[in-house]
Amino acid sequence: MFVKCSYLNDGSSMNFLKKWFFRWSFIDVPVFGLGVVLVIYHINSLDGVKAEELFIESIVPNIGTELLGVWLSVRIIESVLRVRQKRSRLRAQLIDNMNYLVTLIRSIAPHFEQQTIDHLSSELKWFEEMKHYRVSGISEQTIGLINEVTKLYAQAATEATKINPLRDQINDLFLLNPQILDNRLMKELHDIYRRQNYTRIAVKRIDSRIKRYKEKMAVGDQHPEWHGEKETISKIEEYSAVLKVYVAITLNAEAAVVEARSAVLNREYNF
Repeated sequence: MFVKCSYLNDGSSMNFLKKWFFRWSFIDVPVFGLGVVLVIYHINSLDGVKAEELFIESIVPNIGTELLGVWLSVRIIESVLRVRQKRSRLRAQLIDNMNYLVTLIRSIAPHFEQQTIDHLSSELKWFEEMKHYRVSGISEQTIGLINEVTKLYAQAATEATKINPLRDQINDLFLLNPQILDNRLMKELHDIYRRQNYTRIAVKRIDSRIKRYKEKMAVGDQHPEWHGEKETISKIEEYSAVLKVYVAITLNAEAAVVEARSAVLNREYNF
């Protein structure tokens, strides 16, 4: 066991010497050799009995000054690098947070599940709590852009909470009045409303079907036994209006994220 440990130590020493030779020898050897040569030359050039004392008196203060200068330089450079690394890390975290907000807002539509909306709200709350720590070294203009992002996403979360209650009311109206589906226009409107694969497209199609329905009803094309159509149309219009607001807010929010990310990446005040 002792022999094995000795062998390992010898191997480590050899590895260390190899690394030193390939990485630093081309600097260490010439500098150290030149230093030794200059020291020997300096000692030999001094005359008198006090040559050694003069050498000590001259070299010690110089070494002390050099060491202090090197220490101060290293500390300054290390401090600057540490501040830059911290700010770069905070900027990266800010950008990751904003990207995650975009991911969350895109996952809400078209289902508008309350759990996803609550997740966005909690993420916004945490983002607000950590934002003041992460805006170190960022200009007031960029902070304003980030504040705009959080404001828009909070508005989007608020609008999203209105969707499912309206859906429940509309579904109940269709269930309570199944006869309105005998109307071809109401059937088309119902099918588009139920599809909801793409929120922006669904809004346009809903509006176009409602317009066609109102035009038909305006010329008296309505069966006297159909009931509940007016209330259903009213609720779907309300639902469509909320969707429009939600879509507009999310578009503005994503544009605000793009602008804020670009500003953060500009690295203001990052020495």
